[in-house]
Amino acid sequence: MTRIPALDRERMDEEQKRVYDATMAQTGRVGRGPAVGYAYAPGMWETNNAATDYFENRCSLTLPQLRLAALLVARRWNAAYPWAAQARMALEAGLDRSVVDAVNARERPDFASREDAAVHDAARELLETGTLGDAGFGAAQETLGYRRLADLVGVIGHFCKTAMMANVVGAEPPAEWPSHLEG
Repeated sequence: MTRIPALDRERMDEEQKRVYDATMAQTGRVGRGPAVGYAYAPGMWETNNAATDYFENRCSLTLPQLRLAALLVARRWNAAYPWAAQARMALEAGLDRSVVDAVNARERPDFASREDAAVHDAARELLETGTLGDAGFGAAQETLGYRRLADLVGVIGHFCKTAMMANVVGAEPPAEWPSHLEG
């Protein structure tokens, strides 16, 4: 049970209904997780959906790299619903289960790809310090380049908002999803 009640479409104002209808048409997903809170702020809900669309469809990071960054954010903020949702999507996108489990255990995974390792290391440093030191920036810039680095910063900011909204809402993941946060 969430701490903030999910809005039924009938109880929404016109702007909320417009965003609800657009969300249903685009994703078919409303009324769960952080979307419960976004429904109360339809402008933010709409921009959040646009950002999600960008990151999932036009971002320079691969889908597994996107999910890796999202997992690091969910782990950082102990966000149970985003963790479980992103872990499910990460596994579906081809991220190895050992990587998901290592992030959950707050350990550095072994990576087959130098680029995946760079995404992990830069995201982790950003989440721990709020920036990249000279060495972290140099490593990220060399391996990822400026565009992927910029997209990584955007992904982290986007999922920080999502994780915090899910935590405030009190969103609980379905028990059947394949991974849940460890203590």
